[in-house]
Amino acid sequence: MESKVPTCTKNFKFVLMILVLAGLVATGVTLSNATADKEKLDVGADVSVKGEIGKSGVEENTTASANVSASSSGSSSSEKSEAESHGNYQSSSELQTQSHENYKMSYEKMNADSKNSFTIETEHHIYKPGDQVSIEGSIWSSLMATVGGISSVSIQVTDNNGNIVYTGKGQVNSDGDYSAQIELPPDAKKGAYTVDVKGDVTADLLSTLSLKTQTSLESSAKFVVVSPNAFAIKAGGKDFSVQVATNSSDVSDIKFDEQGKKLSFTVQGETGTKGVTEVTIPKSLLSGDLTVMIDGQVMAQSDVVETADTNDEVTLELNYHHSTHQIDIVGTNAAPEFGSLVSAVLVFSIVSIIILSMKTRIFNIKRY
Repeated sequence: MESKVPTCTKNFKFVLMILVLAGLVATGVTLSNATADKEKLDVGADVSVKGEIGKSGVEENTTASANVSASSSGSSSSEKSEAESHGNYQSSSELQTQSHENYKMSYEKMNADSKNSFTIETEHHIYKPGDQVSIEGSIWSSLMATVGGISSVSIQVTDNNGNIVYTGKGQVNSDGDYSAQIELPPDAKKGAYTVDVKGDVTADLLSTLSLKTQTSLESSAKFVVVSPNAFAIKAGGKDFSVQVATNSSDVSDIKFDEQGKKLSFTVQGETGTKGVTEVTIPKSLLSGDLTVMIDGQVMAQSDVVETADTNDEVTLELNYHHSTHQIDIVGTNAAPEFGSLVSAVLVFSIVSIIILSMKTRIFNIKRY
Protein backbone atom coordinates (compact mmCIF):
# COMPACT_ATOMS: atom_id res chain seq x y z
CA MET A 1 0.00 0.00 0.00
CA GLU A 2 1.42 3.40 -0.96
CA SER A 3 2.20 5.60 1.98
CA LYS A 4 1.25 9.26 1.93
CA VAL A 5 2.70 12.09 3.92
CA PRO A 6 0.00 14.29 5.45
CA THR A 7 -0.67 17.52 3.60
CA CYS A 8 0.08 19.62 6.69
CA THR A 9 3.52 18.03 6.94
CA LYS A 10 4.27 18.83 3.30
CA ASN A 11 3.15 22.43 3.82
CA PHE A 12 5.31 22.78 6.90
CA LYS A 13 8.35 21.46 5.07
CA PHE A 14 7.68 23.89 2.24
CA VAL A 15 7.50 26.83 4.66
CA LEU A 16 10.78 25.78 6.28
CA MET A 17 12.47 25.57 2.89
CA ILE A 18 11.31 29.12 2.17
CA LEU A 19 12.78 30.22 5.52
CA VAL A 20 16.12 28.64 4.62
CA LEU A 21 16.20 30.41 1.25
CA ALA A 22 15.25 33.69 2.90
CA GLY A 23 18.05 33.23 5.42
CA LEU A 24 20.57 32.60 2.66
CA VAL A 25 19.43 35.70 0.78
CA ALA A 26 19.64 37.77 3.97
CA THR A 27 23.13 36.46 4.60
CA GLY A 28 24.23 37.47 1.12
CA VAL A 29 22.80 40.94 1.56
CA THR A 30 24.37 41.38 4.98
CA LEU A 31 27.83 40.29 3.87
CA SER A 32 27.89 42.58 0.86
CA ASN A 33 29.83 45.84 1.01
CA ALA A 34 28.03 49.04 1.89
CA THR A 35 29.26 51.82 -0.37
CA ALA A 36 29.05 55.58 -0.32
CA ASP A 37 26.43 57.27 -2.47
CA LYS A 38 27.99 58.62 -5.66
CA GLU A 39 28.49 62.35 -5.36
CA LYS A 40 31.06 65.04 -6.16
CA LEU A 41 32.06 67.72 -3.66
CA ASP A 42 34.33 70.70 -4.44
CA VAL A 43 36.40 72.44 -1.79
CA GLY A 44 38.35 74.91 -3.91
CA ALA A 45 41.05 75.59 -1.30
CA ASP A 46 44.81 75.95 -1.63
CA VAL A 47 45.93 73.51 1.04
CA SER A 48 48.89 71.45 -0.18
CA VAL A 49 51.98 72.07 1.94
CA LYS A 50 55.58 70.89 1.58
CA GLY A 51 57.40 70.12 4.81
CA GLU A 52 56.17 69.40 8.33
CA ILE A 53 52.60 70.43 9.03
CA GLY A 54 52.09 71.50 12.64
CA LYS A 55 55.81 71.57 13.49
CA SER A 56 58.77 73.92 13.23
CA GLY A 57 60.79 74.35 10.05
CA VAL A 58 58.35 74.00 7.13
CA GLU A 59 58.71 74.88 3.46
CA GLU A 60 55.89 76.70 1.72
CA ASN A 61 54.33 75.34 -1.43
CA THR A 62 50.62 76.07 -1.32
CA THR A 63 49.71 75.94 -5.00
CA ALA A 64 47.54 72.82 -5.20
CA SER A 65 43.78 73.36 -5.30
CA ALA A 66 41.73 70.74 -3.50
CA ASN A 67 38.80 69.04 -5.21
CA VAL A 68 37.26 66.39 -2.98
CA SER A 69 35.06 63.80 -4.67
CA ALA A 70 33.40 60.61 -3.55
CA SER A 71 32.60 57.72 -5.90
CA SER A 72 31.10 54.29 -5.29
CA SER A 73 33.00 52.79 -8.20
CA GLY A 74 36.43 52.87 -9.78
CA SER A 75 39.89 52.25 -8.38
CA SER A 76 43.11 54.18 -7.90
CA SER A 77 46.69 52.98 -7.94
CA SER A 78 48.62 53.20 -4.65
CA GLU A 79 52.17 54.53 -4.43
CA LYS A 80 54.53 55.12 -1.54
CA SER A 81 58.21 55.81 -1.15
CA GLU A 82 60.63 53.12 -0.07
CA ALA A 83 61.30 55.06 3.12
CA GLU A 84 57.60 55.02 3.99
CA SER A 85 57.13 51.33 3.30
CA HIS A 86 60.12 50.38 5.43
CA GLY A 87 60.11 53.06 8.11
CA ASN A 88 56.66 54.48 8.85
CA TYR A 89 54.29 51.55 8.51
CA GLN A 90 53.99 47.99 9.75
CA SER A 91 53.01 45.08 7.53
CA SER A 92 49.40 43.93 7.47
CA SER A 93 50.49 40.54 8.81
CA GLU A 94 51.22 42.29 12.12
CA LEU A 95 47.71 43.71 12.36
CA GLN A 96 46.48 41.19 14.93
CA THR A 97 49.26 42.02 17.37
CA GLN A 98 49.67 45.71 16.56
CA SER A 99 46.08 46.98 16.69
CA HIS A 100 45.63 49.99 18.94
CA GLU A 101 42.86 50.12 21.52
CA ASN A 102 43.30 53.88 21.91
CA TYR A 103 45.30 56.35 19.89
CA LYS A 104 46.86 59.32 21.68
CA MET A 105 44.80 62.49 21.99
CA SER A 106 47.72 64.73 20.98
CA TYR A 107 51.08 64.66 19.23
CA GLU A 108 54.26 64.13 21.18
CA LYS A 109 55.59 67.46 22.37
CA MET A 110 58.90 68.68 20.97
CA ASN A 111 61.37 69.90 23.56
CA ALA A 112 63.97 72.50 22.62
CA ASP A 113 67.58 71.33 22.56
CA SER A 114 70.92 72.13 20.94
CA LYS A 115 69.70 70.97 17.53
CA ASN A 116 66.35 72.76 17.69
CA SER A 117 66.70 75.65 20.13
CA PHE A 118 63.29 77.28 19.45
CA THR A 119 60.29 75.02 18.88
CA ILE A 120 56.73 75.79 17.81
CA GLU A 121 53.86 73.39 17.10
CA THR A 122 50.09 73.34 16.92
CA GLU A 123 47.92 70.90 18.86
CA HIS A 124 46.40 69.56 15.64
CA HIS A 125 47.49 69.75 12.02
CA ILE A 126 44.08 70.41 10.50
CA TYR A 127 41.31 72.72 11.69
CA LYS A 128 37.86 73.85 10.61
CA PRO A 129 36.59 77.43 10.44
CA GLY A 130 35.53 78.49 13.93
CA ASP A 131 37.92 76.08 15.71
CA GLN A 132 40.33 77.11 18.45
CA VAL A 133 43.98 76.66 17.49
CA SER A 134 46.32 75.84 20.36
CA ILE A 135 49.97 76.78 19.92
CA GLU A 136 52.83 75.73 22.17
CA GLY A 137 56.60 75.66 22.08
CA SER A 138 59.78 75.90 24.08
CA ILE A 139 63.11 77.76 24.10
CA TRP A 140 66.41 76.03 24.85
CA SER A 141 67.86 77.00 28.22
CA SER A 142 71.28 77.82 26.74
CA LEU A 143 69.67 80.22 24.26
CA MET A 144 67.75 81.84 27.11
CA ALA A 145 71.01 82.29 29.02
CA THR A 146 72.78 83.78 25.99
CA VAL A 147 70.25 86.61 25.68
CA GLY A 148 69.80 87.07 29.41
CA GLY A 149 66.34 85.50 29.52
CA ILE A 150 63.15 85.77 27.46
CA SER A 151 59.87 86.55 29.19
CA SER A 152 57.55 86.64 26.17
CA VAL A 153 57.24 85.79 22.50
CA SER A 154 55.47 87.58 19.65
CA ILE A 155 53.08 85.44 17.60
CA GLN A 156 51.76 86.20 14.12
CA VAL A 157 49.46 84.03 12.00
CA THR A 158 48.99 84.57 8.28
CA ASP A 159 46.66 82.84 5.84
CA ASN A 160 47.53 81.28 2.48
CA ASN A 161 47.52 84.71 0.79
CA GLY A 162 49.84 86.30 3.35
CA ASN A 163 47.08 88.22 5.12
CA ILE A 164 47.65 88.65 8.86
CA VAL A 165 44.80 87.01 10.77
CA TYR A 166 46.25 87.17 14.29
CA THR A 167 48.93 88.95 16.30
CA GLY A 168 49.53 88.41 19.99
CA LYS A 169 51.89 87.54 22.81
CA GLY A 170 52.75 84.38 24.67
CA GLN A 171 54.29 84.35 28.14
CA VAL A 172 57.45 82.27 28.62
CA ASN A 173 57.79 80.46 31.95
CA SER A 174 60.96 79.60 33.85
CA ASP A 175 61.32 76.33 31.93
CA GLY A 176 61.25 78.16 28.60
CA ASP A 177 57.76 76.93 27.66
CA TYR A 178 55.07 79.16 26.13
CA SER A 179 51.57 78.71 24.70
CA ALA A 180 48.72 80.64 23.09
CA GLN A 181 45.20 80.06 21.75
CA ILE A 182 43.74 81.49 18.55
CA GLU A 183 40.05 81.52 17.71
CA LEU A 184 39.47 81.05 13.98
CA PRO A 185 36.54 83.06 12.62
CA PRO A 186 33.55 81.09 11.27
CA ASP A 187 34.35 82.42 7.79
CA ALA A 188 38.09 81.66 7.95
CA LYS A 189 39.57 81.15 4.50
CA LYS A 190 40.50 77.59 3.62
CA GLY A 191 44.15 76.79 3.00
CA ALA A 192 47.54 76.58 4.70
CA TYR A 193 48.21 78.98 7.58
CA THR A 194 51.66 79.95 8.88
CA VAL A 195 52.47 80.64 12.53
CA ASP A 196 55.59 82.81 13.05
CA VAL A 197 57.00 83.19 16.58
CA LYS A 198 59.86 85.42 17.73
CA GLY A 199 61.49 85.77 21.12
CA ASP A 200 61.06 89.28 22.51
CA VAL A 201 64.43 90.96 23.08
CA THR A 202 65.33 94.62 22.97
CA ALA A 203 66.66 96.14 19.75
CA ASP A 204 69.90 97.09 21.49
CA LEU A 205 70.50 93.53 22.64
CA LEU A 206 69.54 92.11 19.23
CA SER A 207 72.18 94.23 17.52
CA THR A 208 74.90 92.70 19.67
CA LEU A 209 73.99 89.12 18.89
CA SER A 210 75.51 87.03 16.12
CA LEU A 211 73.45 86.34 13.01
CA LYS A 212 73.15 82.69 14.02
CA THR A 213 71.76 83.63 17.44
CA GLN A 214 69.36 86.15 15.91
CA THR A 215 68.07 83.49 13.52
CA SER A 216 67.60 81.00 16.36
CA LEU A 217 65.27 83.44 18.15
CA GLU A 218 62.43 82.73 15.72
CA SER A 219 60.54 79.72 14.43
CA SER A 220 57.46 78.85 12.36
CA ALA A 221 54.91 76.12 11.81
CA LYS A 222 51.93 75.46 9.57
CA PHE A 223 48.40 74.19 9.97
CA VAL A 224 45.58 73.65 7.49
CA VAL A 225 42.04 75.04 7.55
CA VAL A 226 39.51 72.98 5.59
CA SER A 227 35.74 72.61 5.78
CA PRO A 228 34.62 69.00 6.23
CA ASN A 229 32.61 67.13 3.61
CA ALA A 230 29.84 64.69 4.50
CA PHE A 231 29.78 61.34 2.71
CA ALA A 232 26.63 59.23 2.87
CA ILE A 233 27.19 55.58 3.74
CA LYS A 234 24.44 52.97 3.47
CA ALA A 235 24.89 49.92 5.71
CA GLY A 236 22.37 47.40 6.95
CA GLY A 237 19.51 49.36 5.44
CA LYS A 238 20.44 52.51 7.36
CA ASP A 239 22.06 55.80 6.38
CA PHE A 240 25.22 57.07 8.06
CA SER A 241 27.27 60.22 7.56
CA VAL A 242 31.08 60.15 7.58
CA GLN A 243 32.78 63.57 7.80
CA VAL A 244 36.09 64.03 5.99
CA ALA A 245 38.32 67.13 6.06
CA THR A 246 41.61 66.93 4.16
CA ASN A 247 44.34 68.86 2.39
CA SER A 248 44.65 66.06 -0.18
CA SER A 249 43.55 67.20 -3.62
CA ASP A 250 41.19 64.25 -4.08
CA VAL A 251 39.27 61.82 -1.87
CA SER A 252 37.45 58.97 -3.63
CA ASP A 253 36.20 55.38 -3.43
CA ILE A 254 34.66 55.77 0.01
CA LYS A 255 33.06 52.48 1.01
CA PHE A 256 32.21 50.39 4.06
CA ASP A 257 32.73 46.64 4.36
CA GLU A 258 30.32 45.30 6.97
CA GLN A 259 31.83 41.82 7.10
CA GLY A 260 35.38 43.18 7.40
CA LYS A 261 34.24 45.99 9.73
CA LYS A 262 36.28 48.38 7.62
CA LEU A 263 35.87 51.91 6.28
CA SER A 264 38.02 52.60 3.19
CA PHE A 265 38.81 55.57 0.97
CA THR A 266 41.55 56.80 -1.36
CA VAL A 267 43.50 60.04 -0.98
CA GLN A 268 45.63 61.71 -3.62
CA GLY A 269 47.90 64.74 -3.66
CA GLU A 270 51.02 66.27 -5.18
CA THR A 271 54.03 64.02 -4.70
CA GLY A 272 56.48 65.49 -2.20
CA THR A 273 53.86 67.22 -0.07
CA LYS A 274 52.53 66.28 3.35
CA GLY A 275 48.96 65.03 3.55
CA VAL A 276 46.64 65.28 6.54
CA THR A 277 43.07 64.03 6.81
CA GLU A 278 40.55 64.30 9.62
CA VAL A 279 37.79 61.68 9.52
CA THR A 280 34.80 61.57 11.88
CA ILE A 281 33.08 58.18 12.11
CA PRO A 282 29.71 57.48 13.78
CA LYS A 283 30.12 54.81 16.45
CA SER A 284 26.81 53.34 15.31
CA LEU A 285 28.64 52.50 12.06
CA LEU A 286 32.11 51.49 13.28
CA SER A 287 33.62 51.42 16.76
CA GLY A 288 35.70 49.43 19.22
CA ASP A 289 39.43 48.87 18.83
CA LEU A 290 40.27 50.94 15.73
CA THR A 291 43.35 50.33 13.59
CA VAL A 292 44.33 52.65 10.72
CA MET A 293 46.12 51.21 7.69
CA ILE A 294 47.63 52.84 4.61
CA ASP A 295 48.20 50.76 1.47
CA GLY A 296 47.77 47.58 3.53
CA GLN A 297 50.28 48.65 6.19
CA VAL A 298 49.45 49.59 9.79
CA MET A 299 50.17 53.29 10.30
CA ALA A 300 52.59 54.26 13.05
CA GLN A 301 50.88 55.59 16.18
CA SER A 302 52.80 58.84 15.81
CA ASP A 303 50.96 59.46 12.52
CA VAL A 304 47.47 58.99 13.98
CA VAL A 305 45.85 61.15 16.66
CA GLU A 306 42.38 60.77 18.16
CA THR A 307 41.29 64.40 18.27
CA ALA A 308 37.79 63.76 19.63
CA ASP A 309 35.86 60.88 21.21
CA THR A 310 32.21 61.28 22.20
CA ASN A 311 29.35 58.90 22.89
CA ASP A 312 28.23 59.15 19.26
CA GLU A 313 31.39 59.47 17.16
CA VAL A 314 35.17 59.37 17.04
CA THR A 315 37.48 61.70 15.10
CA LEU A 316 40.93 60.67 13.87
CA GLU A 317 43.66 62.84 12.33
CA LEU A 318 45.88 60.98 9.85
CA ASN A 319 49.28 62.11 8.53
CA TYR A 320 51.01 60.72 5.44
CA HIS A 321 53.20 61.57 2.45
CA HIS A 322 51.46 62.16 -0.87
CA SER A 323 50.93 60.82 -3.74
CA THR A 324 48.09 58.25 -3.84
CA HIS A 325 47.15 55.98 -0.95
CA GLN A 326 44.31 53.77 0.20
CA ILE A 327 43.26 54.35 3.79
CA ASP A 328 41.53 51.55 5.73
CA ILE A 329 40.08 52.06 9.21
CA VAL A 330 39.31 48.69 10.78
CA GLY A 331 37.19 48.30 13.91
CA THR A 332 36.08 45.47 16.16
CA ASN A 333 32.39 46.48 16.16
CA ALA A 334 30.30 47.27 13.10
CA ALA A 335 26.66 48.18 13.44
CA PRO A 336 24.10 47.16 12.57
CA GLU A 337 25.37 43.59 12.90
CA PHE A 338 22.76 41.14 11.64
CA GLY A 339 25.10 38.16 11.26
CA SER A 340 24.09 36.50 14.53
CA LEU A 341 20.36 36.86 13.75
CA VAL A 342 20.75 35.39 10.29
CA SER A 343 22.80 32.50 11.66
CA ALA A 344 20.15 31.78 14.27
CA VAL A 345 17.43 31.68 11.59
CA LEU A 346 19.50 29.32 9.45
CA VAL A 347 20.31 26.99 12.35
CA PHE A 348 16.67 26.91 13.46
CA SER A 349 15.48 26.17 9.93
CA ILE A 350 17.99 23.37 9.31
CA VAL A 351 17.38 21.72 12.69
CA SER A 352 13.62 21.91 12.13
CA ILE A 353 13.92 20.21 8.73
CA ILE A 354 16.06 17.43 10.21
CA ILE A 355 13.57 16.83 13.01
CA LEU A 356 10.65 16.90 10.60
CA SER A 357 12.39 14.45 8.27
CA MET A 358 12.99 12.06 11.16
CA LYS A 359 9.37 12.30 12.23
CA THR A 360 8.21 11.64 8.67
CA ARG A 361 10.34 8.49 8.46
CA ILE A 362 8.98 7.26 11.79
CA PHE A 363 5.44 7.93 10.64
CA ASN A 364 5.99 5.95 7.42
CA ILE A 365 7.51 3.05 9.32
CA LYS A 366 4.56 2.93 11.67
CA ARG A 367 2.18 2.87 8.70
CA TYR A 368 3.71 -0.42 7.73
